[in-house]
Amino acid sequence: MTGLSVICVPVLLETNTEASHLYRQWARLYHYGHICMPTIAVSATGLYAYAALRHRAANNKQWLVYAIAGATTIAIVPFTWLIMTSTNNTLFQLHALAVASPESGDLSTAHELLVKWAWLHLCRSVFPLAGAIVGFFGVLKELGI
Repeated sequence: MTGLSVICVPVLLETNTEASHLYRQWARLYHYGHICMPTIAVSATGLYAYAALRHRAANNKQWLVYAIAGATTIAIVPFTWLIMTSTNNTLFQLHALAVASPESGDLSTAHELLVKWAWLHLCRSVFPLAGAIVGFFGVLKELGI
């Protein structure tokens, strides 16, 4: 996930000379991310929930570790809704304007918004990473390592 902010966005920023093209590429990047990323987050959370419920049913205190891993992973959703929605909406509006009139749009504004989006995306990428780390430590503890 962090690859979008660390690799893709810098490439977009360095290789685009028109705001309309930059908005179009960001919209495609968002589209493909929107197809797979929520599914991955929900699936991982579901697996953590399953592990937590199985451990809780067995009166194993390890259930809490998996519950925390799941909650941390799915925290990406409210972060996106609460923190990123305004930036996403602005980028989508500018993309729609750029489609209607490709010559419109300021490249520096496009760069500024995309850099902001990349930082926000990097922040939200920490949630599933933290969930994976917590879950990994849970597995290590179960294995006695």
